[in-house]
Amino acid sequence: MRITTEYVGEIEELPPDSRILAGERYRRYLYHTARGAKWIFNSYFVVRLLLLLSTPQWSWTMWLMVMVEGLFFHLTYCDQRLTAATGQGPKCRPRKRLRLQGRENLPRVDVLVPCCGEPTQIILDTLRAACTMDYPTSCYRVLLLDDGASVELHDAVSQLRSTWPHLSYHSRGKQSGRTFAKAGNLNHALFTLQKESAPEFCAVLDADSIPRPEFLRATLPHLLLAPKSALVTTRQYFYNLPAGDPLSQSRLHFYTFQNTELDLRGNAIDSGSGAVFRRNAILDVGGYPTFSFSEDWQLSLILQGMGYGTMQVQEPLQFGLVPSSLEGHIAQRNRWNIGHSQQLHVLWPQTSRAIPQRLRRGIACGGVSIILGLVSLVAGFTAVPWLLSSEPVIPATSPFLVRLEVGLSLVTVTAMWTFVWMQNTAAGIRGPPFAHFENSWLAAAHLYAVLRFHLVSSSPKGSFVTGSNDNSWNHITKSSVYKVLYNDLWRNGILGCIFFLALTVGAMLSTTWGILTTADRGTLAARLLTTVAWPPLLHVWYLTITNFWVPVAYLLSPPHYPDRESRMVGTDRGISFPLVDADEQGHLTKTHFYRPFVLAAVTTVALSAMTLAM
Repeated sequence: MRITTEYVGEIEELPPDSRILAGERYRRYLYHTARGAKWIFNSYFVVRLLLLLSTPQWSWTMWLMVMVEGLFFHLTYCDQRLTAATGQGPKCRPRKRLRLQGRENLPRVDVLVPCCGEPTQIILDTLRAACTMDYPTSCYRVLLLDDGASVELHDAVSQLRSTWPHLSYHSRGKQSGRTFAKAGNLNHALFTLQKESAPEFCAVLDADSIPRPEFLRATLPHLLLAPKSALVTTRQYFYNLPAGDPLSQSRLHFYTFQNTELDLRGNAIDSGSGAVFRRNAILDVGGYPTFSFSEDWQLSLILQGMGYGTMQVQEPLQFGLVPSSLEGHIAQRNRWNIGHSQQLHVLWPQTSRAIPQRLRRGIACGGVSIILGLVSLVAGFTAVPWLLSSEPVIPATSPFLVRLEVGLSLVTVTAMWTFVWMQNTAAGIRGPPFAHFENSWLAAAHLYAVLRFHLVSSSPKGSFVTGSNDNSWNHITKSSVYKVLYNDLWRNGILGCIFFLALTVGAMLSTTWGILTTADRGTLAARLLTTVAWPPLLHVWYLTITNFWVPVAYLLSPPHYPDRESRMVGTDRGISFPLVDADEQGHLTKTHFYRPFVLAAVTTVALSAMTLAM
C-alpha cells in the first residue's frame, strides 16, 4: 500500500509483523477483559468497605489489609482503566510500519548525539551508524554534542569528517557532573547551533544507541502524516541484555503495554534516545525543560499539555546498552526517580516561563504521585509480614459473610490475572505477570536517593550520565569478587532483601503451622481463609516473594552481560551493528511464562474448594 502526501511523495506501508497481527486479533478481548476487571474491582471494594463498616468486630489489622489491597491492586487497576479508556475501535490498532520512499524533496533533519564522558569507541560506533543511514546526505546532518570536551573524541570526529562531511563536532566545554547537562546540551543545539541553518526535524540518539539504516525513513512518515503531532519516539532495544533479563532492564512492560496504550491515544512518553521531533514545536514550548533530570518525560508532558500529539514506534530501530552492574542499574533508576521528584520545580516561574500555569500544576501533581507511589510500595511491603502474623484479616462474623468475601476476592484476583494474561496475548509476547512491579524492591532505595539529593547534596557524584567513565559503577565489574560482593550486599541492599524475604516467608510458615496444629477440623478452612489463605493476601505475598527474590537470585547466580564486541557484526563499509534478536527482548521461555498462571489457577481451585467446604 502506498500513501501519497503533498510534501514527500510516497510513503510505503509494510506488511504487519506478528505483534501487530496479535494486537488486531486480540484487542477486543483485551478491551472487554479490562472493562470487566475494572467493574469487578470497583464492586469488590464497595462491598469490602460496607461489610467492614457494618461489623462491630473490626480491628486495625482489617483496615490495614484493605489499604494494602488497594495499594497493590491499584497499579493493575491503572492499566485496566487505561486500556478501557483507550477503547477497541479502528483507531485502536497498533501503529503501522511505514517507510518514506524516494531521494528527492525529502525533509531536512539534524541528528543530535549528546554525550558526556562515555567511552570514545562506543560514541564512534553510534556516529558511524548515524552517518550511513539510508537517507540522502544532502538532507541530513549529524551533530555530536560533547559535554565532556574530549580532545580524543574531537580528533576522531575530525578524521571521520573526511569520509562523512555531514558530521560535525560541537562542545560547550566540560559539563560533566553539572545538573541538567543533557537538556542544556540539546537546547544549545536548538537555539544556537541551528540559528543559521535550521532543519524542519531533529532526531536525538544517545551516545550508546546505534540506529538502524532505516531509522529516519521509518520514523518520519508518522510525523508527516500527522501534522498535529510533534514527536515520535522509538522503543529502546538493547544488545547487551543478559539471558532472561533478570533486572527487567528492557522495560518490557513500559514499552509494550503502557506506552503502546498511550500511543493509541496520541500521548506516548518520549524515552529519550531514538526520538524524532518537529523543531518548531520544541521551540514553541521553550525547548527541552531544565527543571528535571528526566527531560524526555517532562518534554512529553509539556507537548501534550500544549496540544501536540506524541507517538511511539514499536519497531526495533535502535539498539543501546544497559548498565552492566547492579550498582549502575540502581544509579540509573535513582536518577529517573530524582527527576520525577523535581517535577515540583515546574511551579517555580523562573524555570518554566513558557509553560501555562494550569499545565504546571498537572506536571507537579504527577511528580508527587510517582513519589507517593514509592512510599506506598515501601509501606505495603513492610505491612505484609505483620498481616501474615495477624488473625483474622477480614471480619469473621458468620460463615456466609466469609464465603461472600472470599468468593468476591477470588473473582477480583482472577480478573486481574486474566487481564495480565490478555495483555501479553494482545501484545504477542511472553512477559512476566504483573510486570508493572518491576524493580519495586528498589522503592526504599529510590526514596533514600530522592531525600538525600534534596536534603543533603544536590551535586551529583561523578556524573549523572549512566554510561560516563566518571562513574565508579562502570568499573565495579572489574573489581575483586569480594569488593563486588560487599557492594551488592551492603551498598546495593541485597542483605536487607534477604532479611525481608526470610521475615515474610517465616511469618507465612509460622502462622500456617500454628493454625494447622491448633484449629479443629470444622474451623480449619475458615481460619485459613480469614488469615494466610485470604486470596488478596496470598496475591500480595506472591508479589512480595517474586519481587524481593530478584536481587537474591542476582547474587546467587550473577547474570552474564555479553561483551559488546561479541554482539557486533561489521559491514563491508566498516560499520558495526548489533547482532541481536529484538523479538526476545525481555521475553520469558514458555515454561517460565506459563508456570505462574498454572500456579494461580491451581491455587484458585484449591481456595474455591476450601470455601465450599466451610
